[in-house]
Amino acid sequence: MKKYDYSTAINQLQLDKKTVLNPNIKYDLIPDWVQGKDFLNLFLPYIKLIGDSREQNRWIEKACIYYGLAFEWARKDKKNETENLKEGDYSYQVIFGDKIYDYVGVCSYERKGSVSEFFGNCMNGRQRIKREFMRFNTKHYDKVVLMLQFGEKLTDLINMEYSYHNQFGEYIKVNTKYTMYSTILSWKQPNNNDFDIIQSSDKMKLFFMMLQDMYYYFRQEIRLECLDKKLIEEI
Repeated sequence: MKKYDYSTAINQLQLDKKTVLNPNIKYDLIPDWVQGKDFLNLFLPYIKLIGDSREQNRWIEKACIYYGLAFEWARKDKKNETENLKEGDYSYQVIFGDKIYDYVGVCSYERKGSVSEFFGNCMNGRQRIKREFMRFNTKHYDKVVLMLQFGEKLTDLINMEYSYHNQFGEYIKVNTKYTMYSTILSWKQPNNNDFDIIQSSDKMKLFFMMLQDMYYYFRQEIRLECLDKKLIEEI
């Protein structure tokens, strides 16, 4: 195999395709826009998503159950000597038989579920989220992704609005103006916090955007493994 091909690489690395982690994937429910034979047949059957047990909104777990994908909560348990995810909300493993590609501590997906939550991070909670991003850098994460569950593109963050009732029962309307947009442009730079962004107000679209992002990272990891074992030539 001189030119890299993912499916050929899986065969040449002798990864176990027969032991399928997710044998009951509901392919008929997957949206039509989700394309890619290798993604559907040589990635989804072998992935397990891992979420931090402190996560409050658990729709990603429900999406995994709905589509037939493995999911596990990472939780602190002294008896079993397990821990929560140290950083971020989600990570994943790819499991081919006895071989586990584990990306906990390597790839992290941080979910922001609402305009009000992220605007709060940009204002009063600015130092807390900055410390969190600094931990990603200090611990040398290879990939960090910020998942925004609102808007469809970054410019949608300009002049977003949300409302709430204060302690006196008054209805308060807040316009975020330019704050979120300028903050995220600054924070995501390679010489600052260096993270990627996936974004959609459609939960299922965001879910598959996350899965496809995981796939392309893993695909590149398999390519690097093939290079290391001299199964392919560097172009």
